[in-house]
Amino acid sequence: MTKIKICGITRSEDALAAALAGADALGFNFSSSSPRRVSPDNARDMIRSLPQLVTPVGVFVEHSPAEINDLCRYCGVQVAQLHSEAYGTEETLRVSGVRVMRVFRPGPGFSIEEIISFTAKTGCHDFLFDAYNPKMAGGSGKSIESATATMLFEKTRGLGWALLAGGLRPDNVAEAVLLSRPWGVDTASGVESAPGFKDPLKINAFIKAVRQADLELTRCFH
Repeated sequence: MTKIKICGITRSEDALAAALAGADALGFNFSSSSPRRVSPDNARDMIRSLPQLVTPVGVFVEHSPAEINDLCRYCGVQVAQLHSEAYGTEETLRVSGVRVMRVFRPGPGFSIEEIISFTAKTGCHDFLFDAYNPKMAGGSGKSIESATATMLFEKTRGLGWALLAGGLRPDNVAEAVLLSRPWGVDTASGVESAPGFKDPLKINAFIKAVRQADLELTRCFH
């Protein structure tokens, strides 16, 4: 079954709506440049109220490994999503106490070898593929071209656990799941009424679309 992460949670009612709708993980963005930035205290309160089987993920862009470690401990974050090319081997190895999910954005000059090398050096097997945008680290609403997304998951299947992100919405996520067969999908702007404000109807529609795609894939492989 495709895992579902709802990212950019800023309000407790949105965290509850996503959890009740069946999200597997929620993303809390700590980047100062994001319109979905959440304070450590707010994130901590929301994470404490989550059901046990919903995974809280911290999104980091400009933080040092020491800052990431402190925030994860304070807030109760279980996965650190490193959303910047600045997080290389050395920086990743200094993140401790949580699982690390490294974001890769297939832009100009990108090669699968980057992922293979990163995995070999760090032991990190959790990835997220997001659309490349030179002006934004994420949350731009842009999509990865479908052929590129399909290639990414074909080439990395077996390397680790990868999520697909970038412009996913209730009306296109089923097609993305059927084409790429990712381990999981991630959305932020695709289920919002405004940046940082989730729409419960869109969340439900998004999750329903993913589950419908899962059913179709099950039929195909039986």
